[in-house]
Amino acid sequence: MNNFDFTDEQNIGKDYNGFILLKIYDIPKENCKAVFLRHKTTGLEVYHVLKDDKENLFGFNFRTPVKNSKGIPHILEHSTLCGSEKFPLKEPFNTLDNQSVKTYLNALTSPDKTYYPAASMVKSDYFNLFDVYADAVFFPNLTEETFSQEGHRLELDENGKLSIQGVVYNEMKGDYSNFDSVVISAVYNSMFLDSIYSHDSGGDPLEIPNLTYKEFTDYHKEYYKPSNCLLFLWGNIPTSTQLDFFNEKYIYTD
Repeated sequence: MNNFDFTDEQNIGKDYNGFILLKIYDIPKENCKAVFLRHKTTGLEVYHVLKDDKENLFGFNFRTPVKNSKGIPHILEHSTLCGSEKFPLKEPFNTLDNQSVKTYLNALTSPDKTYYPAASMVKSDYFNLFDVYADAVFFPNLTEETFSQEGHRLELDENGKLSIQGVVYNEMKGDYSNFDSVVISAVYNSMFLDSIYSHDSGGDPLEIPNLTYKEFTDYHKEYYKPSNCLLFLWGNIPTSTQLDFFNEKYIYTD
């Protein structure tokens, strides 16, 4: 199986370890090719830019449309990296940030999708990052404590006064206190009325406190699944090596 040539046009439509090679792309500006595959059982899509570059990058990318401005995608982006089944640490993202020799490590929310990219120039470190991120997005420990920490909660201060707190809630309060940010958001949202783009995927501080824990976990079940994921790869680690790793760790056929 490791002799499978992903850049051979004659292999389009053929199967490699459960993944079907669908298309091969020429990328003249980068002087390289890219391959597009889909796992025939789970629906996971893979796009690998086959670049002779020792800095390898992966990114788990999910379509995350919204019907309101409660900030579910943004809160999930934070929460998935707060511990998973295989890595039950409180904040594995911070552990990676401090101990990995990565060249890039991030998670980002956009109006209609959420990205989880990381990169490293060391193969063993790269696959460690890959393992932690894959488990985080597909099998996170989305506890009520995590929801309260990253989303919203009520806190009683030393003077007995109640206030709303939460990592994303406070982050978006800061964003909404910036005039330019508010104006740009208002213009952008008003251009796409009656669509997902009329809402703020990052979360409106006035709406975030209305988000329930059930909505939060149900959203993950609906959108954080292989059939809604594009795995983007870049670099010189062979496609076969990466697909074999993902198959071994995360695709179960029993």
